[in-house]
Amino acid sequence: MIEFVLVRHGEAAQSWGEHSDPGLSELGKQQAEYAAYTLNGIAPSGLVLISSPKLRAQETAAPLADFRGAPVMIDASFQEVPSVTDLANRQEWLKGLMRRRWTEVNEPVVKAWRENIIQGVHRLGHHSVIFTHFMVLNVIIGHIRQDDRVLQFWPGNCSITRCRLNNGMLELVELGAELDTHVN
Repeated sequence: MIEFVLVRHGEAAQSWGEHSDPGLSELGKQQAEYAAYTLNGIAPSGLVLISSPKLRAQETAAPLADFRGAPVMIDASFQEVPSVTDLANRQEWLKGLMRRRWTEVNEPVVKAWRENIIQGVHRLGHHSVIFTHFMVLNVIIGHIRQDDRVLQFWPGNCSITRCRLNNGMLELVELGAELDTHVN
């Protein structure tokens, strides 16, 4: 059995509609420190740290990597949903996507992105912490629940969701904190 933790990145310095790859805000850096402190106290030694290639996810992973003296492996399987529109229209496109079901999604790049995430968690070979994004968490939780809705929950910044891979089956152990938040 492989246990893995999904951590949504800390608050970004700019919104998803303003910048394609923002780092963390000052609050986001504090959230990352707190998440690292929490994870350092509960996570077993020897786990693999994995991050999306996006800067905000890498910056969220950095404090735990420092605590553990461990490297962070970058894995594009866990990066944020690729936008099929320009920067100015990304937030509206994302809001529309979140109101849909996966059977209604027609964009090949988005469908391939979703499948890559699901394959990525099935490939995990070690206990891991994955620093990732709002929509990635929703893909994994929807897959575990076998629920076709794109939006499953609203994970707060640096929320910690615990899952496991048990004999090829994904299981939800504990859903991370949900907050009234906006996608940034």
